[in-house]
Amino acid sequence: MHRPSSSIGNAAKQARGNSNASGMIDVSVLIVAFRSEACIAACVQSVERAARKVSTEILLVDNGDGASSDLVSKDYPNVQIIPSNGNVGFARANNRLAEHASGEHLLLLNPDACLAEGAIDALYDGANRHSQSGAVGAITLNEHGKPDFGNAIPMPSLTEFASIATGRARASKAIPSSIETGLDKQADVLSGSCLMVRRAAWCKLGGFDERFFLYCEEVDLCRRLSQAGYQLIRVADAKAHHHIAHGNIHSQERRLFQAAGNVEFMRKHWPSWKRWIGIALIWIGAAARFTIGGIIGRDGSDLHSASMGNRLVALNPRKWVLGYHPERGLKAQLDRLTKNDSAA
Repeated sequence: MHRPSSSIGNAAKQARGNSNASGMIDVSVLIVAFRSEACIAACVQSVERAARKVSTEILLVDNGDGASSDLVSKDYPNVQIIPSNGNVGFARANNRLAEHASGEHLLLLNPDACLAEGAIDALYDGANRHSQSGAVGAITLNEHGKPDFGNAIPMPSLTEFASIATGRARASKAIPSSIETGLDKQADVLSGSCLMVRRAAWCKLGGFDERFFLYCEEVDLCRRLSQAGYQLIRVADAKAHHHIAHGNIHSQERRLFQAAGNVEFMRKHWPSWKRWIGIALIWIGAAARFTIGGIIGRDGSDLHSASMGNRLVALNPRKWVLGYHPERGLKAQLDRLTKNDSAA
């Protein structure tokens, strides 16, 4: 059983009493849990060591069956548990948390992420250094302590989708140049796994666009922040370890929702002709990985795992080609299946 450190409850209580000069908490940490029992304790505990200088509060909503929030409410009573409305998606759940938050900044933190020492302090200092920023992000690290692909999320484009389809993804080559300088760097997209947004900017844009159920909501937010004239800054001194998808990076379900999220971004921002080219490129990339990995990949190999992960995207494009269309999109289809299963 996960147990909190002896000081975390007192630290959270003290932070609540140490608001800034304006009477606001410095940083509200927002966590959306979903079947996160294996990692949520480490995530919550990491907030204490990450915020030695600034005041914080932690708010959590459980999009799953309630097991994660039950664990947190028992072991970390100072975390505010916001009642769940079921699995409403990452965007809507964060918007709900933001409504209850009192911080000057909103730190969106994945339950499978753990903050390094002083990370929140560094993000807060970075936001103050870069007064034109609307959001700042941490350098995210994999299980080996190396920068992961969260540091090189691209803004969707036909060029990027074509590079992925041909197995020459441009984003992976951008990781070293984006973080090895040790300096803060402006970015096109910041990872939603550890993203701190200035409250004023969040409110101006209305938070996340809730048409995005899962994936690409932070890409859309970053685009809108940039269009509104804000900078996006990756802060070199802020680090977070991210156990992507709770360690199941090649999950078929994850790949399916990623495809739908990308399509929803295209539905919102791209003309129809461009969107359908993008959809074709996503399918080509998935089909190639599914076929090649299935032929030459051995059981347990990365190739085989990638093949299985892309199976649904390759074989069932009707599930995702309309993104999150309210009547015919992926979420609507899954909701109907769930309803039919319940009726049966």
